[in-house]
Amino acid sequence: MPIKAVTIDFWNTLYDSSGGEGRDRERFAIMMQQTERLGAMSVSHHDLKAAHKAAWEHFNVVWKEQHRTPPTRSMVEFFWNHLAVDADEEAIETVTTAFCEGVLNHPPALLPGVAEVLAVLSTTHSIALISDTAFSPGRVLRKIMERDGIAQYFNAFSFSDETGVSKPHPKAFQTALAGLAGETFDVSGAFNVAECVHIGDIERTDVAGAKNIGMRAILFAGDPNARMNDEHKHLPTEADACAESWPDILRIIKSW
Repeated sequence: MPIKAVTIDFWNTLYDSSGGEGRDRERFAIMMQQTERLGAMSVSHHDLKAAHKAAWEHFNVVWKEQHRTPPTRSMVEFFWNHLAVDADEEAIETVTTAFCEGVLNHPPALLPGVAEVLAVLSTTHSIALISDTAFSPGRVLRKIMERDGIAQYFNAFSFSDETGVSKPHPKAFQTALAGLAGETFDVSGAFNVAECVHIGDIERTDVAGAKNIGMRAILFAGDPNARMNDEHKHLPTEADACAESWPDILRIIKSW
């Protein structure tokens, strides 16, 4: 059965994770400025790194167990609580903005072949994005895609900070397909789920979520630095195909 609709993950599928060190430096610098403004002179860079690590551990628990991603502001509030600093609204909002928009100054890079393959796929398929967000919300990731000239290829977007759920929750996928169908998602609508494929790098979220609602799935292994590679590289996959590059993806979809 030919594929009519394609949904795609953002991190480590369209984009790599580069720029993280620059984002952290900028965010830590602004947070340090605010701690000094608040008179919390005992907070050190080591303390900030420890709070950052704890915040990510908290994020991962919520993400994996509750199938949602905490909003950036709540993650920043977690930071302040971990530091035991009584932050005011100015400190919370300033640091939240820094964490949200840091990716604009230190962006990730498009993976090789993405723009070229999207340009081809978009002529024959409807395309949507399904992304679990962390510190960088959907409204900011859209700007990255627009700046790189690939947003034009997407007909719908499903970001976890906007839908309230993260993959593998069915709503993450149904929101994207509903956007493509132009109506509340239903298998009797514009797309049959068997004619849709999701492309992503994580077995637990991308592959499992797609397969659970009847979509096909391509496990993407084209980013060797993907953080979640170790979760599944020695395990069998439930994906219908595996791709090592974006040209591989085009070949697989055309073969169907």
